[in-house]
Amino acid sequence: MAAHVLEAALTSDTSGQLWSSCLWDLQSGTTLATYKGDGSGPRGLCLLGNQYLLSAANNKPLIHVWALQRRDHVQQRMVCGGRVSAMAVSPDGNFVVAGIAEKINIWQVCTGNLLAVLTRHYQGVTCLSFTDDGSHFLSAGDDNLVLVWPLHSVLSGASTAVGHSPEPRHTLSHHSLPVTDLYCGCGGLQARAASASLDQTCKLFEVSSGQVLMSVSFDVSITSVTMDTAETRLFAGGINGNIHQVNLHAQPVQREKHIEDTDDDQRQIFKGHGKQVTCLSVSMDGSQLLSGSHDHSARLWDIPSMQCVRTFSHKGPVTNAMLLQPPSPMLSGRGKPSALLQPFKRHLHIQGQGEDREEGTRDTVDVRLGQYQKQGMVSEGLHQDYSDLKRVHSYTEQKDIQEKSEHVSKQDLEFEVKRLKHINQELYQYAAQNIFNSKGTS
Repeated sequence: MAAHVLEAALTSDTSGQLWSSCLWDLQSGTTLATYKGDGSGPRGLCLLGNQYLLSAANNKPLIHVWALQRRDHVQQRMVCGGRVSAMAVSPDGNFVVAGIAEKINIWQVCTGNLLAVLTRHYQGVTCLSFTDDGSHFLSAGDDNLVLVWPLHSVLSGASTAVGHSPEPRHTLSHHSLPVTDLYCGCGGLQARAASASLDQTCKLFEVSSGQVLMSVSFDVSITSVTMDTAETRLFAGGINGNIHQVNLHAQPVQREKHIEDTDDDQRQIFKGHGKQVTCLSVSMDGSQLLSGSHDHSARLWDIPSMQCVRTFSHKGPVTNAMLLQPPSPMLSGRGKPSALLQPFKRHLHIQGQGEDREEGTRDTVDVRLGQYQKQGMVSEGLHQDYSDLKRVHSYTEQKDIQEKSEHVSKQDLEFEVKRLKHINQELYQYAAQNIFNSKGTS
């Protein structure tokens, strides 16, 4: 019966008493799968390549990893440089982005290399979100800022200049208090995104230009935000437990909307949670809303009637709640992953250095999860022939030779500059002596 599940709810809480995260059946409310371990931190639960489940520990500098095919124990623990406050995975499964204090770490999945550390936030990072095409990702933090990062430029800049900190594409400073949540819609770079803040506002903006399209004001601090698939409605969860529904296409169209808890507006509010709403997610068809709260529960709402149809009880504050189409390994619980997940490294990887490589093996960039080859071990789904590998190896060898020649040229230039300075000093002394002597004789 579980094999016919089209959509399920994945939730986690801070306690970890029963499990770290749980997959729920929406129709019956029963558990389809449980993943045991420590409590999960807010916005730190992600699926990786439909083969792994990643969860940032709530109060430890760890990322827990479960293979979806096996749910009996924690398969792997990634040690980080600090507690992960937010985490996101690129849609293609190539990269994991995590916020640690005010820094953003970017790891390559197939090698575990730490490719970049971004330091443009002034305070802790609270949320991260990728565009659906994986070309950009958004970050927000306690410094009231929302940053738009082009992934390719970030990785290119980090790999070509040591000590260079890449710049974001846009910096949005429209909030006056910490940003608590981000949601990025469909459309790649042309997508619309929404941000929520403790300043009692939600901002709807365009990713490509960074322009704010609409600002929605409430009478309560907002702690979570999402939109339906058609992006016609915005849902904002407040610190008081209420969830507001905002029609984005209501006439007349306004750049500034003010929403209040008045009697005339009761039909636009989902009421049921006793404490602040921490996370929101809308079903694929836009008919159901899933919410998590500090009141130790996750609720499933029917959007047209605005009624709660199911409650999922937890032993601690709910930190993550999402509606998703579960991959078949999550339901079957059998087999093993087609590719091994490499441990995430804590030190920045510099291109050209081979201290982390084994017996002369080379790293190849842009290799997807399940398409990684090392020392003759071929993972399932790998479709690269010998000629492709040969071109990659010849390119990397030419790159090494070029870097060595550039290093030698730099030494030659330094020697030439010193020699020219010495010649220039001798010429100056000779000219000065001759001029002074000629003036003295005259």
